[in-house]
Amino acid sequence: MNAPVDPKSVKAGATRRDLVVGAALVGGALVVGCSPADLLSMGAKTDFGAFGPFIKIAPDGAVTVISKHIEFGQGNHAGLAAIVAEELDADWSKVKVEQAAAIAKVYANLGMGVQGTGGSTAIANSWMQLRNAGASARAMFVQAAAARWGVPAGEIAVKDGVLTHASGKSAGFGDLLADASKVTPPKTPTLKDPKSFTLIGSDRVRRKDSQAKSDGTARFTQDVRLPGQLTAMVAHAPRFGAVVSGFDAAEARKVPGVVDVFQIPTGVAVVAENTY
Repeated sequence: MNAPVDPKSVKAGATRRDLVVGAALVGGALVVGCSPADLLSMGAKTDFGAFGPFIKIAPDGAVTVISKHIEFGQGNHAGLAAIVAEELDADWSKVKVEQAAAIAKVYANLGMGVQGTGGSTAIANSWMQLRNAGASARAMFVQAAAARWGVPAGEIAVKDGVLTHASGKSAGFGDLLADASKVTPPKTPTLKDPKSFTLIGSDRVRRKDSQAKSDGTARFTQDVRLPGQLTAMVAHAPRFGAVVSGFDAAEARKVPGVVDVFQIPTGVAVVAENTY
């Protein structure tokens, strides 16, 4: 959990410059997110893309939902992704979830004022935020298709990531990606009537992480290996408030792979090439 952020700053208005911080395609994907000005930039200067920090759409039409809440067994990644996918009318089979970076001003829990997960707040505090994100992105693609085909936006339908018109014209999110990045996002996107939901509340919503966590392909923090990376283990004091009075690192330094042993405020740290 990151340092607290002033809750007022989370709802602060954003300028057009903040909204369109990078309309170009970056790394092969367009980053899209919340469209309403009072939910977008939130004061951060990081370049998220044309619309904001919650959605990425790749050239093949795949949608990545950026989750500000962590997944530790409660299934909120699937729930949060479903909120976006519902309003966006994305193909659920092409939706995946990515953990948000540590940027409290952007990804703060709206109820807590910090970037944190807990108290069964993930879905509740993200509900309108992510609905607006999905609806805004959908409107962006509809406008792009309408301009390309020369038809009214109201005549265009979206289903499973494909836009269609009665004339027979159709295009996927990937096909319209570049054009959509140039569309001004609506300040108040039209949200679906819950009666028309086809994903939220249905048994179509299955967890996205089950397969990877079952077959061993999921990548956890402990799996990360970087060039020259070392691992530190700390021997903490057995009592709260206790400090180190002294230690002898001679034998520990003889262990193959141990790089250094030193005192830190909370105990003694042993730095080595690996955990073993």
